Amino acid sequence: MEPSSGNGDARPAAPAVAAVLPAGGSGERLGGATPKQFCAVQGRPLVSYTVQAMERISWISNIIVVVSSENIETMKSIIEKYGHKRVVIVKGGITRHRSIFNGLKVFAENEFSNHLLQKPEVVIIHDAVRPFVEEDIISKVVMAAKEHGAAGAICPLVSTVIASAADGCLDHSLERARYRASEMPQAFLFDIIYGAYQQCTDYDLDYGTECLHLALKYCKTNAKLVEGTADLWKV
Repeated sequence: MEPSSGNGDARPAAPAVAAVLPAGGSGERLGGATPKQFCAVQGRPLVSYTVQAMERISWISNIIVVVSSENIETMKSIIEKYGHKRVVIVKGGITRHRSIFNGLKVFAENEFSNHLLQKPEVVIIHDAVRPFVEEDIISKVVMAAKEHGAAGAICPLVSTVIASAADGCLDHSLERARYRASEMPQAFLFDIIYGAYQQCTDYDLDYGTECLHLALKYCKTNAKLVEGTADLWKV
C-alpha cells in the first residue's frame, strides 16, 4: 500500500487493506435469467467494472469476489478475459450476510481456504453492482474506519419514507432531513467486523442487511458516517 505523502492527499497509510465484493445475488428485482452483476454493459459484465474500480487502487492488497456456486466458473472466465489481478473467488452463502462472512473467512479460517491470505487491518465491503466508486470516497471510509473501527458512505434521502398502518392507510412519515440513505463502500477494522459476524445469530445472517449495524450490535462500535456522492447508486 502506498503511504500518505504528507502533502494533503487522501490516501490511507499502511498497513494492508482488502476488499470483499458480495456478488452472489440472483437479481430478482431486475428480472431476467442472468443475475445483474453478470449482465453486460457496453459489452462488459457489470461486476468487471466494479472489480476494475478496486483494482486501480494500488494499496488494496486483495479483492475477494463472493459468488454463488453456479456462477464460479462464470466469474473465473471474467477474470481471465479481462485480466483482473489480485482477485480471489469465494463461494457465497444463501444470503448477503452469509456471503460476506464467507468472504471474510479466507483471511481467518484454515478449513475454509487452502491458503490463508494475509489478514488486513481494514476490510472494505462494497456491492459488486456499484461500479462507479472512486478512490477518494474509498480512502475516506478506510481512514475513518482506522480511527473509529467502522465507517460507511451515506447520501441524503431523495424520497420521503412513510409507514403504513395495519389497515393499509398512512400511519406516519419520517422527517427526511434527519435521515440518510446507507450506501457503499463501507470499511471496518478486520477484527471488529469478523468478530461481529462470528457472534451473529442465524436470524441476523438470514434477514439482516446492514453491516454497520452488526458492528454496533456485537462490538459496540459506532460507525463514522461519511458523506458520499450521487454516483454511489446500486444497479
